[in-house]
Amino acid sequence: MAAPALPGERITYSLGDPALAIQKTVLGPLARATLLMLKVAEQLAGMLALTPSAAVEPEFLAALGKTRLSLESWRTAAGDEAAYEIADSGLTGSVSIELATSDPVAAMRQDIFEPLLRRLADSLHRVESITAVLVPAAGTGNSASVPHAPKLAAVLESVRELGSHLERYQPLALRQEHGEGHAGIQRDDHPHHAATGGSGSWSVPSLRRAVETAVSSFPGHFTGRDVIGVLPPGAYQDAGKSVSNALSAMVKSGRLLRVSRGTYTAHPPTVGEAVPNS
Repeated sequence: MAAPALPGERITYSLGDPALAIQKTVLGPLARATLLMLKVAEQLAGMLALTPSAAVEPEFLAALGKTRLSLESWRTAAGDEAAYEIADSGLTGSVSIELATSDPVAAMRQDIFEPLLRRLADSLHRVESITAVLVPAAGTGNSASVPHAPKLAAVLESVRELGSHLERYQPLALRQEHGEGHAGIQRDDHPHHAATGGSGSWSVPSLRRAVETAVSSFPGHFTGRDVIGVLPPGAYQDAGKSVSNALSAMVKSGRLLRVSRGTYTAHPPTVGEAVPNS
């Protein structure tokens, strides 16, 4: 995660007010790193929202803005004036030249926007876990003991709302449909459970099933590398060739359409439809 701070930089604190010390030393730097990603993600989402194939809903864009404003509001109340827009932000990546020339919108979404969202989701989980510690439980009457409690509560609410949008947007995100988990990767508890210290167990499907599930979750064009990127980390060793074989099999059966070399799109067959390629 990009963090706008110099290596080895530290923040001094006083434990006279532990809640304030945590906000200054932990939440402050984390908020600045998150704001940097939020601002970039909001700009990219605004561009992609004009393209239906990118599947960026207005509610998603609004949730990005709401979370950014809530963090800015807390920073103002806390007197945090440190800059978060820095020259060397660490927000870098790479784009497939083949995909950029064959489908530039897909390249923007898959190689720029979605990797940023994954990094943003990790950062939001950290913000949620810290603000959940600081925000008093409802009805405890302890809000006066936590500085800037109303602002922190607004941050927690907006982060959780944005998290729900990210889960629906990202490929193979943990989802709750009719009370059940995602068909490919399931977890016992709520997707935010890991951020709040709970436990849950992963259920890893076969590689072919995982590939088929990944394919069904992509809103537009994708590559084999995109599929590998959303498989459970560490669950499958040397998955590249196996993923390629699985995708080729789906093309031959007519369940996928090969847009160009290495790029595919979901193509569910209909009754009487001829297989488009082999």
